[in-house]
Amino acid sequence: MRRFVLLMAGLSPIMIVTIALAQTAAGQQPNEPVANRVIYGLVVDQEGQPAKAIKLIAFPLGVPLATTLPYTRTDQDGRYRLTDIPWWGRYTVYAEDEAAGYSMSNGQLIDLSDKIEEVTLSPQHAEAELDLRLPPKAGFLEIHPSNKETGAAITQVEIQVLLPEKPERPVWSRWRPSNCVILVPPGKEVLLHVTCPGFREWAESVGKGKPLRVPSGDRLTLNVELKPSD
Repeated sequence: MRRFVLLMAGLSPIMIVTIALAQTAAGQQPNEPVANRVIYGLVVDQEGQPAKAIKLIAFPLGVPLATTLPYTRTDQDGRYRLTDIPWWGRYTVYAEDEAAGYSMSNGQLIDLSDKIEEVTLSPQHAEAELDLRLPPKAGFLEIHPSNKETGAAITQVEIQVLLPEKPERPVWSRWRPSNCVILVPPGKEVLLHVTCPGFREWAESVGKGKPLRVPSGDRLTLNVELKPSD
């Protein structure tokens, strides 16, 4: 009987590595030759329909990251097959497809109490099946920064996304180019800060941050005017 697992949405890279390093790396042999290790399965969306052309990544649990992660896309029937897995051991699989609204590294969140589903590859079991259910799509937030006095576009800004209950710890913080689109947790209130050297912080985000809530799959566009510093 197939197991369907809710794909993790928005766990930051630091959180992922922390979880990975906290696991026991029993049976890992990083220096052994690459074998034909495979993870495969079926991916469905929230309605249970096959998820087509979604990018998936195999993530090793229990070892520090020191290699390119294997990735693939689902076919027209929602099926996937991840090959070139680097080591024996434990793996999870998640969607990393920002254009489609799924990411673990771009501002989406997961309840850390959720169990991370996994499969184990070993010399006795070189292939493993893991069927997946995608989470709700993220909300799309598009930011257009400009100089408030001249109207000229600003080429790059720093964007921080925070949770109201944990404002001291940004869940996502990154420099992004003008007219960038980021993913935010669907239907969940977040706080936004927009800053740039040579300019004051965006007036609407000064202090606690600008509260936002973007429904799953929706797009919110913000024209962010920054005033030059004195």
